[in-house]
Amino acid sequence: MLRFLLLAMVVASCAPAPAVIDVATGHPSAADVAPGEVALRPIRPGVWVHVSTFRFDDGTVFPSNGLIVRDGDGLLLVDTAWGEEATEALLDAIDAEIGLPVRRAVVTHFHDDRVAGSDVLRAHGIPVYASSLTRRRAAAEGNAVPSDSLAGLTVPGGSVRLGPVEVLYPGAGHAPDNLVVYVPEAHVLHGGCAIHERSRQSAGNTADADLDAWPETVRAVQRRYPDAEVVVPGHGVPGGPELLDHTIEVVEAARP
Repeated sequence: MLRFLLLAMVVASCAPAPAVIDVATGHPSAADVAPGEVALRPIRPGVWVHVSTFRFDDGTVFPSNGLIVRDGDGLLLVDTAWGEEATEALLDAIDAEIGLPVRRAVVTHFHDDRVAGSDVLRAHGIPVYASSLTRRRAAAEGNAVPSDSLAGLTVPGGSVRLGPVEVLYPGAGHAPDNLVVYVPEAHVLHGGCAIHERSRQSAGNTADADLDAWPETVRAVQRRYPDAEVVVPGHGVPGGPELLDHTIEVVEAARP
């Protein structure tokens, strides 16, 4: 028995370590994904980024990120793709490339780049969770309204566990209702639009932003998830925890 245990330890020590994916290299850009289509990219075992795009009236095509997380024998989706057509394409891509059903979804705030595919998911029998504030703001804006509310996200610091992820309301920032989603087993943080990619040098769309609260909101995220290794911004190239510091710097520079 002892010889068997020693042999097992030797074999285990010789096994190759899981490959670490460089999340900042090869991330799909707007040039890689046409509006109405979607790209999937694995970033950790059981975690993928989904990338969709939107074409604005001036012709600019802009990318948007969401997450897909293994959830038992199915998947949990973080944010819809940007539009109904793209969300249908997202479900098709998941079926073709991952082969597991989406069991549920959660969206991180009320803007179209997060909720636009909610009706598509509902039509496929997939519940879409959001904070009660997100559902109210989406309805007031005329955007698609997520089907289900998550309790416990009404005050900054409130959090809930949803299967393999923790959903946190850190406070107002890019929007009054922006949530972040953390995957503890993979050390992956989806910051949504509250977090900027490294190349972003402006605060972006601040129509619904609270520039005074935003930096402290990001600091609350830093305190809550000091073990985060991969940070996925709402738009653009993922990185590490340095994206949180970068966002604070950009937002503080944008204050009047």
